[in-house]
Amino acid sequence: MEDVVLGPRPRREADRLLAQIQRAESMIVAVKAGARAEGFVLGMEMVGALRAGDAERLYIIFETALEARLKSLVPT
Repeated sequence: MEDVVLGPRPRREADRLLAQIQRAESMIVAVKAGARAEGFVLGMEMVGALRAGDAERLYIIFETALEARLKSLVPT
């Protein structure tokens, strides 16, 4: 996430949301955390706080983390 331009407060929030996804204890919790992260990016886009490329990078970062967490939670 280092290549995404964010102010200090949005950076902390993005880091917090990413951590929530990564440590989710169930698939439902992971999906909810992913939805919050997506809403965060959408909100930042809507108020013009993100460059277009940064928004896309954040979406990819959150989606990749969510996919990885969901895969790790699938029972084997």
